[in-house]
Amino acid sequence: MRTFAIATFVLFLLAPMTLAQAETSGVDTSGTTISGVDTTGSGQNVMLINPLQGGGSLESFLLNILAFIIRIGTIIVILMMVFVGYKFVVAQGEPAKITEARAMLLWTVVGALILLGSQAIAIGIKATVQALSVGG
Repeated sequence: MRTFAIATFVLFLLAPMTLAQAETSGVDTSGTTISGVDTTGSGQNVMLINPLQGGGSLESFLLNILAFIIRIGTIIVILMMVFVGYKFVVAQGEPAKITEARAMLLWTVVGALILLGSQAIAIGIKATVQALSVGG
């Protein structure tokens, strides 16, 4: 189970990096690659990608990161729910295996609640900061 968790973490960690690399390897209309390597030899028109694409602020950047984590976490929670259901079926009435499956179900639900709570806290902090900036 630990190997599965580590492999899943590495997959979700490396997948966005490879997608970002594939996305930045294109060529724009001036002949300069987006990754920053000048193909024209002129040393001009190197295009950099803004990591704060949402609104150009730290707040939007952090909200984008949180949204990404919640998307990934939601997928993991759904897969864990399926796996927990499988563990209940495979238990076939054995008390030890049912106890193990119940514990897995408990921690899966706790993880889902943490995801929901993080979103609620982020929304609350954002509303508070906006109220303070308007009032002050």
